[in-house]
Amino acid sequence: MTILGIDYDKCTNCKNCLYSCYYIRNDKEQNRVVFNDPLNLCSNCGHCIGKCPENAFLHKDFGEVIEFIDEEDPYSMISYDKLHNFMSAKRSVRQYKSKKIPQEKLRKVINSMSYAATGGNIRRLKCLIISEEEKIKHLSDSIIDKMLSDPTTTEGYKSGLKLMRERGRDPVFYKAPHVVILYSDNKFDAMNATIAFTTGMLSGQSLGLGSCWIGMAHMFLNSDKKYKKDRLGIEEIVWGVIIIGYPVVKFYRIPPRPFIPTKGLEELD
Repeated sequence: MTILGIDYDKCTNCKNCLYSCYYIRNDKEQNRVVFNDPLNLCSNCGHCIGKCPENAFLHKDFGEVIEFIDEEDPYSMISYDKLHNFMSAKRSVRQYKSKKIPQEKLRKVINSMSYAATGGNIRRLKCLIISEEEKIKHLSDSIIDKMLSDPTTTEGYKSGLKLMRERGRDPVFYKAPHVVILYSDNKFDAMNATIAFTTGMLSGQSLGLGSCWIGMAHMFLNSDKKYKKDRLGIEEIVWGVIIIGYPVVKFYRIPPRPFIPTKGLEELD
């Protein structure tokens, strides 16, 4: 991703882009705004692209630029009540249909994740989708074997894992049709991956998909580097694992949650 400069055939010198970043300034001699990044330090956050009403900033390798149509305002296009209810309705789904998700629908989920906020606009996350039933089962069995041999796993938990396995159930991936893994070589990507997965899971919900974060798989893959490399081709740090698919269950209401204890609200009008 690179900001190349300004198309002055489009630029009206409205100065709306000023203060977007350190590299845009008002040049009085030229009587126009200029983009000047001699040390190539721009983080390519795209604020200049978003702020320009004439779409005058030149760029490459950014992917799709989404335009706000007519008078559409991102601060009011969805009401608080609708957005709150939609987000609050997100459940951890552990019952799935065997039906695979079409490639185009999964692509939409990953596309939403690609737009998720990151610290410093650093975008080094990579994604692996596992859809083969045998691969998912092998990974699940390996995780269960690890848990059963781990002395820190409680006997009660071990008993539960054994019982579910005996009954032909998958206590790790719950027979979901797809396992999605985020990984990177950036040691600061933990929060970035969390934001990306949250964005992707909500995007998936809008497409009729359920999902669930799988912490056991996340821990296993980072503890067993050989499995991660030999079986999945991943040498980097795994930052998270989710399952995704068409849910079997239907939810009829949002259960209540306690309000987060908050200081400072009482001081406001």
